Amino acid sequence: MFVQIPRTSRAVLAGVALSLVGLPAFAEALSSTFSFLVVETGDDGQEQLVERGTVRPGEVIHYQLHHENMTEAAMGGIVIAAPVPEGVSLQIGGETTSVAAVFEVQAELDPEQDGLEWSTLPAMRKVADADGSLREEPLPQEAVAAVRWVFSELLEPGASALNTYRVRVD
Repeated sequence: MFVQIPRTSRAVLAGVALSLVGLPAFAEALSSTFSFLVVETGDDGQEQLVERGTVRPGEVIHYQLHHENMTEAAMGGIVIAAPVPEGVSLQIGGETTSVAAVFEVQAELDPEQDGLEWSTLPAMRKVADADGSLREEPLPQEAVAAVRWVFSELLEPGASALNTYRVRVD
């Protein structure tokens, strides 16, 4: 079975969200691209990232989010968020960043609260036992709905940032 991956474009960042605290988010302020590659293992056992339009269950997709400060001023309070689409599971440990940033995952962490919450790793969630009591357990990778990076430093004029994460096709 093959899963078709739609082509991404600059205009549609496949749900990638961007927020800038204290700075109007103009399209020309931060140039952003969202792309993906499929992880393959070569005959020599080395990992290779390749462009493909389809994936099979069990394969890994490597997402790349590239951002460049197009202004003449440093940008602060940048938060880059991206979805973990239906039908895939986040590969915890497969995330990277080229700038100082805090990585977080979004999931239902507490059944007593409505909606999804953000957590740094290792993320824990509360689950109800048969008797109704709550206990904590590690958050399963398949429960993650989104990821984000909260930049810890300013992004200087003309500077770029690269954030990546990986998902496995269920």
